[in-house]
Amino acid sequence: MAGWKPALIEMLSPVWAWVQPLIPAAMGAAVGQAWERGLGLRDRLIQWTVGVVFAAYVVPGFGHVLHWGQPVTNAVGFVVATIAFKAVGRWREAAIEGGAGAFRSLPEIVRSWLRRPGVVPEPPKTEGEG
Repeated sequence: MAGWKPALIEMLSPVWAWVQPLIPAAMGAAVGQAWERGLGLRDRLIQWTVGVVFAAYVVPGFGHVLHWGQPVTNAVGFVVATIAFKAVGRWREAAIEGGAGAFRSLPEIVRSWLRRPGVVPEPPKTEGEG
């Protein structure tokens, strides 16, 4: 009867390796939901998803770049998951504004790309040259 335990542990080991980094994020999202009153099931699911995605995937990326250890990454992930739902609206608005600004400046960008290299732009005409 004891022969199935090592096989079960061997099968569950990859699952645990996948779930383990998500635990601080899920706990942070749960704390963030505890602060919010009156959220429906859809909003709670969105808050949980946003918190887990940011804390489990974005924060470890920053941790890798900034050379954080695993405990610091987990702590930052917990905090990010707690506040991600409130902050995602502002991030979305900033991204939309940035994209709109890029589209507004698109004609000037295209003109700068179409200039021939090495050609000096024509100097502005002075007042009497018409």
